[in-house]
Amino acid sequence: MNENILTSREYEFNDHTIEPLEIYEDSTGTLRGGVGSTIWDAAIVLSKYLEKSELYAAKKEKSVKVLELGSGTGIVGLAVARLLSAKGIQGKVVLTDKESVIPLLQKNTEQNVSKDVEVVAQVLDWEVISGIKAIDSKESTEKSAKEADAGSTGAVVESTPFVNLDWDLVILSDCIWVPGLYASLVGTIETLVTLPATQLLIAFEKRNFSVEMEFFAKLGKTYRFRDIKPEEQDDNWQSEDIYLFLCQRRS
Repeated sequence: MNENILTSREYEFNDHTIEPLEIYEDSTGTLRGGVGSTIWDAAIVLSKYLEKSELYAAKKEKSVKVLELGSGTGIVGLAVARLLSAKGIQGKVVLTDKESVIPLLQKNTEQNVSKDVEVVAQVLDWEVISGIKAIDSKESTEKSAKEADAGSTGAVVESTPFVNLDWDLVILSDCIWVPGLYASLVGTIETLVTLPATQLLIAFEKRNFSVEMEFFAKLGKTYRFRDIKPEEQDDNWQSEDIYLFLCQRRS
């Protein structure tokens, strides 16, 4: 990877004894990672909430397993890994996204190693895991056509590293801005978050609230959730346009 095309941004923890993260971004789009190649505000707000709430450490008596969907640069999952390490908690954090985002995600994973916490970057395609194709998705249509012409199924995405695992925390940061992916994303969540004990933490920036609530209407059929109030969030890192929800699968 040509690092000259990348810029970097430092994420500082409120606890200054914790080593900051150095997160690389591809603001030029050279790597073709799309919107996943830059840090979005919701990711910062979510990371700061995790610092304050210590939700990541709820099960510190055992190795903690964390999964992030649509990781982008990986900043939220990497912050969780660094926080677990600072608490002396062993764990594994799996950062996932579409194939085009993986090179940058892998770069950030290698740059921000945390003691006693394994962090890996893997391809996870919501359409493949859920078995539900995106609706009105130009990208999905072009991908399917390309695969058909090539006579292959595209990137190999194994479901076994993700399903049937007792995830402690599943993170989703600013991934609901494409309505055509709602069914695929909800199907992916239903496949991977199967236990009521698993905490599902969602952050998003409001763009079209009535449409975005359609996602939560779909999610609410299987999961109960509540919004995280401003007083629960970091005092300095919150916004009236960024919402956080804590969800759990219905028993």
